[in-house]
Amino acid sequence: MNRLMAAATIIILLLISCGEKERVVEVPVPANCPPSAPRNVYSINLDGTVQICWWANQESDIEGYDVYRGASFYGQYYYIGTVLVGASTAWEFCFEDLETANGVRHYYAVTAFDDGGLESDLSYEEVSGTPRPEGRITLDDFASLPANAGYDLSSLSNVPQAYNLSTTDIFFSGSTGVALIAAYRAGVEIQDYGYVGDFDAINYAPVEGWSPSRSVEAIAGHCYVARLVETDGYHYAKLYVTAVTGSYVTFWWAYQTAPGNRDLAPAAPGSGSGNDPSISSRSSMPGPKTRTTTLAERSAIPPIVERVAWTRDDESEQRTTG
Repeated sequence: MNRLMAAATIIILLLISCGEKERVVEVPVPANCPPSAPRNVYSINLDGTVQICWWANQESDIEGYDVYRGASFYGQYYYIGTVLVGASTAWEFCFEDLETANGVRHYYAVTAFDDGGLESDLSYEEVSGTPRPEGRITLDDFASLPANAGYDLSSLSNVPQAYNLSTTDIFFSGSTGVALIAAYRAGVEIQDYGYVGDFDAINYAPVEGWSPSRSVEAIAGHCYVARLVETDGYHYAKLYVTAVTGSYVTFWWAYQTAPGNRDLAPAAPGSGSGNDPSISSRSSMPGPKTRTTTLAERSAIPPIVERVAWTRDDESEQRTTG
C-alpha cells in the first residue's frame, strides 16, 4: 500500500512540474566590490624615519596602496603617500615615512585601491612607529685603555668615554678571560637577547630577564637590551655586537629617546626574497636595514590630488574629506 502511494505522489509531482513553466529568479550581483583591507601591516623603526610594510592583496585588479598616519589608533588618519603596484608580483610592499622625528610616535594604516577607483577600509592592525637614533661604536678593554672603555647611551654619539665616569652606562672588559659588557652606573640593567643575526630583529624591549650580575658575555651576532633610569623615567636601548676580542668590542646601538617607550625595531612577519625591488630590503649584512627601498624612493613624495582623513572608532570606520 505504501509503495502505491509513493508511486502516485511521484506521478503527480511530475505532472505539476511539466505542466507549468519554470520560474527563474535573478539575484543581482554587484559588478565590482571594493578591495579587502591590506593584511599583516607592520612598522620598522629607523633613525628619524619609519618604514611601513604589508602583504600584497590577492585581488587581481589592485592598482596600488595608500598609506595613512594618525596621532592615535582611534582617531583621524591622514594620507601621506601611495605605492603603485605596476607590473610587480611581489608578496610584500613597503613605504617609508620621511616626515617624522626621533622620539615621536605615530600610528599607521594602509588601504588598497583597484583600477576602478574603489578603495578598501583601513587595515585593522594596530601599527605604530617611534623612530630612534642609532649608531656604531668600538669600546676598548677597561684595563688597557680605560679612557675609551665606557659609553653613555643617552649621549647619542659614537664617542667612547672613561669607563668610570658618573655618566657611563656600560663599559667593556676583555682582559679577564671572558669578554664582558657590564653596566657601570646605578639604574642600568642589561640582558643577552641571544643570537639574532640582524640588528633589526628585536621587536620590543622586555620588562624582565635582566642579568643579576648586571653584565653579559659579549658574543658576535648577539643582541642585547638595556634598561636605563634617566631623569624623565625609563629608557630602553639595544646593542648588536659585530666584532669582539680581548682588546675591544664593536657594536651597533639604538636608544629610544621617548621615555617609557619599549619600541625599538618591530620585526617583520616574513622576509623578502628574490631580486624584486618592491620587496622590503632584508640585508644579510650586520647592522641596520637599508634605509630606503626602491619602492619607497618612487613613492615617498607622491602627487597629492586630494587630502583624505579617515576616522576610526570602536565600531566602524568612515571616510571623511579633509
